[in-house]
Amino acid sequence: MDLIEVARPVPGPGQVLVQVVACGVCGHDQADRVGLLKIPLPAVLGHEISGIVADVGIGVTRFVPGDRVAGKQFGTCGHCSSCRDGDELRCPERTFTYGGYAEYAVLPETSLLAVPPKVDLVAASVVACAVGTGLQALRSRAALLPGETVLVTGAGGGLGLHGVQVAAALGARPVALTGDGGKAGSLRELGADEVITTGDTAWQEILDVTDGRGADIVLDNVGHPEIFRQAFRALADRGRYVLTGQVGPTPLRVHPAFLFAKDAVITGSGSTSMATFTEALAMVAAGRVTPLVARYSLDDVGRAFRDLDDRRVTGRAVLIPSAGGPI
Repeated sequence: MDLIEVARPVPGPGQVLVQVVACGVCGHDQADRVGLLKIPLPAVLGHEISGIVADVGIGVTRFVPGDRVAGKQFGTCGHCSSCRDGDELRCPERTFTYGGYAEYAVLPETSLLAVPPKVDLVAASVVACAVGTGLQALRSRAALLPGETVLVTGAGGGLGLHGVQVAAALGARPVALTGDGGKAGSLRELGADEVITTGDTAWQEILDVTDGRGADIVLDNVGHPEIFRQAFRALADRGRYVLTGQVGPTPLRVHPAFLFAKDAVITGSGSTSMATFTEALAMVAAGRVTPLVARYSLDDVGRAFRDLDDRRVTGRAVLIPSAGGPI
């Protein structure tokens, strides 16, 4: 990655120019960086964006300069049948958000929400992705019921630490599965009932702490074959296994007989709807979920990625484009 000077972007119709206060560094960005996902180059990465509205394009009606805003992972047309029905995840004009690793970014109005005064703008940057992804997966895909057990994989990472909090806030019993046993204390403070370290016997430990039943839901933020093997083995009968992330290129494999035997559902949850984003931001404003961020300057993006690769980040790494900017 290179730090360069570019022209300040100009918002087009339906677009908002945001002075970036913070931009989260996500596993999606890591996948872009290593080529797991193919994007046109050169590119300015960054989709977890918060900031101050600097200008608006023609047709923008919800925001004016000076507003505090945060964005979600994608923009939509806002007028197709899917958008009108609140299912904008299926919008045929859906476009992924890029551009947050900069001082200014142009974003679709349809991707933005106003940030409540009591919510810190740096924390707000990660709400749609780090908090909303787990909320979308648990509520919309897994149909979580209060009292159910949720196994959260990659629990020490950016998605996992927030997924544990979301599960607890929804009345579930979170069980954290992590490769870093040193984070056990923090995970318990965030709401995990049990913390289990990854390994060959993790599945048995999960069964032990659930009295042999297994997890009603697995929130898999990792998508790694070995983690999948352990977590699926510990899934309860008629359990729901929801994948939200993938840390490597190796595909997962499961024998159909195992699905038959458990009467299990394996599904994916790829993003965050505006309804979920709104609820996630409200949960943060109410103190039910606390975004966890580690701050880096924009010109220190290399160290941020190295720390992510080496699992030295607690919560979500966040780039701050200009020290002392508006918050």
